Amino acid sequence: MLTLGGRKTSQEEVDRFLQEVKAGTPVMPVRFFCEFLKEWAQLYGMPAVEERHPGQNAERRAQAEKFNFTFLQIMKSNFLWRRIYRGEPTRLKPCPIHKGRWSGCNLPEDTECKGACMHGGNVTGWLP
Repeated sequence: MLTLGGRKTSQEEVDRFLQEVKAGTPVMPVRFFCEFLKEWAQLYGMPAVEERHPGQNAERRAQAEKFNFTFLQIMKSNFLWRRIYRGEPTRLKPCPIHKGRWSGCNLPEDTECKGACMHGGNVTGWLP
């Protein structure tokens, strides 16, 4: 089992986690949390029954729209996918060719770095 940074989980951490699960702590797939956050933004952006101050509803809608934009960026993030689902450590060394910038989806042989900074078809811009 992996935790932050791709480090192996200690037996003590595994035991503590299993104790919490047995005690009733819910364990849910990441997609559940994503759905809860989307639901929260939708509800937050709904008009209040009665505004406490002028413009409150417009402010809440604007905040919900900002959240939705940010959430879209999170959902598209190859970095977060690698961290959450693969337990991959954060890549700290930029590719000398792509200089730390995501550069699209390609085949390794079609990139100048020959796939050195790729993950799947994504040119991450960062070396593993």
